[in-house]
Amino acid sequence: MERLQTYMKSEVSTQVLQPKRISFIVNPKAGTNLQKHICESVEKHLNTDLFEYEFKFTERAGHARELAHQSVTEGFDVVTAVGGDGSVNEVASALIGTDAVLGIIPAGSGNGLAMHLGYGRSVDGAIRKLNTARKQTIDVGTMNGRPFVNLAGIGFDGLVSNLMKGSNWRGFFPYLMKSVEAGLTYTPSTCTIEMDGKTITEKCFAIAVANGPMYGYNFQIAPDARMDDGMFEVVILKDAPRWQYFAAVPATLNGKIYDAEFVEHFTSSRVKITSDGKNYTHLDGEGLVQEGELLFEMKPKCLHILVPQTTGNLQRRLWLGL
Repeated sequence: MERLQTYMKSEVSTQVLQPKRISFIVNPKAGTNLQKHICESVEKHLNTDLFEYEFKFTERAGHARELAHQSVTEGFDVVTAVGGDGSVNEVASALIGTDAVLGIIPAGSGNGLAMHLGYGRSVDGAIRKLNTARKQTIDVGTMNGRPFVNLAGIGFDGLVSNLMKGSNWRGFFPYLMKSVEAGLTYTPSTCTIEMDGKTITEKCFAIAVANGPMYGYNFQIAPDARMDDGMFEVVILKDAPRWQYFAAVPATLNGKIYDAEFVEHFTSSRVKITSDGKNYTHLDGEGLVQEGELLFEMKPKCLHILVPQTTGNLQRRLWLGL
């Protein structure tokens, strides 16, 4: 009987301690080039008692999604995006509704979602945080059926994303320059916004449909957004003199953007936006130009994601809404 108990205990221990399989989907052309030493960094900082790892490198736009789907079919437990917000979007889109868990190594320009979750900007630091991260389940939004994890938008921020698209000049300064250019040249358009039980027609400079709270570089457009409540935060920047937009930049850094006179804020699980002509839009920072109706819908708690355990109050706000 004692031998049987010892054997059973050994079997349980083997199952509990069996390393998880983790796939790293690496975008070699991500904005800041921080990922160029990713293989050495993973070898040095990943706990190989916990993980067995493999690298897959993207070769073209959309390839990260294909490689992530491949990782799921191959049975990887964790699929990690090594790149910027666009890479995270591609990898996440292949994991929706599966048992696989999304990990993030920030190697892009803005890294909005990674910063919010507490991964920081250090590749080495983010890898170490994977060792102690815990699985959470979050919502995902869609715009006309295309998924986004963090933020989608129309107007000024969509134009900025389109101006940055395809540029090899990345980082905060280029982003700032394109933001100034868009701020001075974008013409607000009249939009009809239909939300849960409410319809608004307004001349808008920008509309953010937020699942998460911030763009890259800590610019908070929806500071009270939660990623597990099944709701969007809809933030409308109304037409106003240009200087007011620039004067409100500090408010996006301290979570006070709702206090600006030209800002309206609503909560809704479904949003439909119609306007005339072309719409400059973005999904997790990737610029698109679209015409016609834009329909935003929520897919509640459909994506598993690793969240670092060192985020303190940030994590409590994210998951408990504090």
